[in-house]
Amino acid sequence: MKIPEKLSESQLPTNKQLFKSSVIGLFVWTLIYICIILPAEKGKDITGLGAVLDLTEMGNIKKKLLSEADADNKAFNLNPEKPSDLDYEKFNNNKDALEIILKPDEAIEIKLEMKKGRSVNYSWATKGGGLNYNLHGDGYLGSKQSLTYKKGKMIESDQGVLDAQFDGYHGWFWRNRNKVNVTVFLNTQGDYVHIKKMK
Repeated sequence: MKIPEKLSESQLPTNKQLFKSSVIGLFVWTLIYICIILPAEKGKDITGLGAVLDLTEMGNIKKKLLSEADADNKAFNLNPEKPSDLDYEKFNNNKDALEIILKPDEAIEIKLEMKKGRSVNYSWATKGGGLNYNLHGDGYLGSKQSLTYKKGKMIESDQGVLDAQFDGYHGWFWRNRNKVNVTVFLNTQGDYVHIKKMK
């Protein structure tokens, strides 16, 4: 095993050299951040280089997607208030059929009010293209209950049985990412109080 030679003090960098290297490194990092990272991540192009390299457009797309994702998340947590004198036993075989037209980038949320343990058969299909969707449930205001049953991107149809895991509102959120209108046909049948479009 070869033992490395110990460097003499004259071979080691001086404090002045280390400081100079640190300053140069900080300058290069700042330059990269301003010219490349800022336009690509935030859509802010201070130098104009981001537009030349098409980085500013990338940053603007990211900002738009983050904003839309935040709006989607807020839509998933509306938690309407629970009616005080609702008799669930009166509602055990409701049936509805909805036709909804979504414009490009438009979104909608349709929910069923259900009691824990109750079930609904559902099916939905689209005309004009697939949709991004999320089948989820939210408890009544104050319960802090929330659950995603399933989700997908650019899906044209889905069917199954929705079993409510808690009292509250359970249903679908769709967003149209196509450049044309898309129609959703939703059919529900089962044990729910009513169906409603959430605001």
